[in-house]
Amino acid sequence: MKRGLFFWLEKLKIAPGERKAISGLLVLLVLLGGFNLALSPSVPFEDGEYLELEQQFAERTAMLKAEEEKLMEQYYPPSKKQIAETRIDTVSDDSTSNKEAGDTVEEVREADQNTNKERINVNKANKERLETLPGIGPTYAKRIVTYRNENGAFKSFEELKNIKGIAQKRLDKLMPFIKLKDSE
Repeated sequence: MKRGLFFWLEKLKIAPGERKAISGLLVLLVLLGGFNLALSPSVPFEDGEYLELEQQFAERTAMLKAEEEKLMEQYYPPSKKQIAETRIDTVSDDSTSNKEAGDTVEEVREADQNTNKERINVNKANKERLETLPGIGPTYAKRIVTYRNENGAFKSFEELKNIKGIAQKRLDKLMPFIKLKDSE
């Protein structure tokens, strides 16, 4: 064994001084590795230091989850027993006016609160009805109605991205609240 090691070292052509230096470094490496395993790693921070921050995070997360559930419950009711009253919601020739089919803005908003559990058909909804969608204000609603009047009914949700200001991110937020056809 001793001769095999000697000849192996000779094949490497390492000088005796280099052998001693490498052996010393290997011994030092083994000793430091042993000390590292023997000593327990120190914890940089105690659990109590982050407790207040974790509580604030948990409270905010619970609040946001409750808001999301409330919003989703509005559009996806838990039971199908409740059938929302349907209201004729068509676009007249002048779809940008404040009165649509005899409804005032207040009547439209009041009716929207009563029938908020159903998706809004972007091909038939008037400007005031479109304004109830999240992220859609008077300007976007007017653009949707104008585009619909000029180009006809929307055939796909992707077509909504042709409207100035509606990109994929805004479309993704609208998807749970809109539809293209009435289900009958």
